[in-house]
Amino acid sequence: MTDPKPFVLFTQDQCPQCETLKRMLTLPLRGAFDDQIEVLHRQQNPDAFTALADAHALARTPALLHRPSGKLLLDTGSLGAVKAFLTQ
Repeated sequence: MTDPKPFVLFTQDQCPQCETLKRMLTLPLRGAFDDQIEVLHRQQNPDAFTALADAHALARTPALLHRPSGKLLLDTGSLGAVKAFLTQ
């Protein structure tokens, strides 16, 4: 079994901010972090989403989780903040 990716992107349907974050990861960041981010979609994988979200007291999407530290990034609207979080 392989180690889990260090980052988790929490996302869900009907979430404009989630779509904005996904576009940010794809376009300005050019997918540079794709191999480090597990996408956890609320409707596609509800059990895993709920378990991990509950473990980190996550109440909204989108959010990025850094697994090794347990840190959450909730302010995902800034390219600088997202890039800084992913390069920690």
